[in-house]
Amino acid sequence: MSAYVYKNHKPLLQNRKIKVLLVDDAMLITKRLSEMVGEVEAVSDIFVSSNYENAVNIVQANKPDLVLLDIHLPDKSGIELLGYLRINHPDLIVIMVTNKASQYYRDLCQQEGAHHFIDKSKEFEKIPDILRTYCQ
Repeated sequence: MSAYVYKNHKPLLQNRKIKVLLVDDAMLITKRLSEMVGEVEAVSDIFVSSNYENAVNIVQANKPDLVLLDIHLPDKSGIELLGYLRINHPDLIVIMVTNKASQYYRDLCQQEGAHHFIDKSKEFEKIPDILRTYCQ
C-alpha cells in the first residue's frame, strides 16, 4: 500500500523557503525526520514538538507552512491536533506520519483534513520526496 494523498497534489508552497514542524513523541523519530527534512532544499526552518500543547505554541509563534504529525502523542492525540489545525490554520499543510496505518485511521485523518498519510513502517524513506511535491 502506498502513501495516501488526500488533497490535490499540486505544489502549494512554490518558489520559497518553507518552515516545517515535526510533531512526534519519539526522539529517535524526530531526529531522523529532522535529518530527512533537512535534505529538502526548500526547507529553511525545522521545529520539533513532542506533544499537543507545545505544537500549538510553535504554530502560533512560528507559523510553519507544513506539519509532519504523528497520531500518538502523550497529552492529546495527533488527530485532535489535526482538527485544531484545520480550524485555526486552514492553509497549513498537514501530513500524518504514523505506525497506526489501519484503514480506520487513514479514513479518519482524511475526514479531519490531512493532506497526506504516511505509514512509518513502510513509507518513512519517501518523506523527502513527498515534501518536494508540495514545494516544486
